[in-house]
Amino acid sequence: MYLELSMGWKLVLAVCVPVLLAIVILTAEARGPLSASIQSCKGVVAPYFNGMAMLFSLYAALLASDAWQKDIQARRFVNGETNAARLIAHTAHAMGVTAALIPKLRTYLEASSGEMDRGTVIPAARGKTENAFDDLVGAIVREPSLDSSSRAILIGEAQTMMRAREDRVHLASDATVPLKGFAMVIFGAITQIALMLVHLGQRRPMRVAVSLFTVSFSTCLVLTAIFGAPFQVFMPHQPGAALSDVLKGL
Repeated sequence: MYLELSMGWKLVLAVCVPVLLAIVILTAEARGPLSASIQSCKGVVAPYFNGMAMLFSLYAALLASDAWQKDIQARRFVNGETNAARLIAHTAHAMGVTAALIPKLRTYLEASSGEMDRGTVIPAARGKTENAFDDLVGAIVREPSLDSSSRAILIGEAQTMMRAREDRVHLASDATVPLKGFAMVIFGAITQIALMLVHLGQRRPMRVAVSLFTVSFSTCLVLTAIFGAPFQVFMPHQPGAALSDVLKGL
């Protein structure tokens, strides 16, 4: 419920902020305290707008690529952690050390699956997962029935599992999404002002141009809000669901 409300507010802001900026800019040009100074500025030419529009377009393309890469990485990290956990379980069964390792692996998976809450990583749960991992590796190192090569294989699989988990935690804890959205608002507002300036003396074309760009501006912000946090939107039940499936197979 909280996640739905949070995402709902983000989408509302993504739609409303560009519209409010457009209203403020057009109102300031028509009846604001600086309207006379703005309307007397006749030296701005179309290439000025092209430069601002190019800046906004490049930044929007960068955010779109970043969101796409985040979705791919989120799925890869979750799959990497679950696949490594399955390999540890299979190897433990094959080596005859099920009783020593599977309970430790189960504790790790239970702790790791509980780390995520509304798309963020809970610090206390993170520490619990790291302790469970240390216990798992300690059990592998201390198991007397393992030879050196088997022990090295299991430790390597555990390290692969932990690296995937650390990458997932880093991605889920990304705090730059609001900053990226704020930067897009700044670039969008500058582009709206540029559109207004290059249409001085032509109020109707000005309003049409600013309105059309505002629609594109809002669309970019909406897409950034939706795709910028994959664990909140497209994978809200991960890694819990994937790791639970591994637990069922132990």
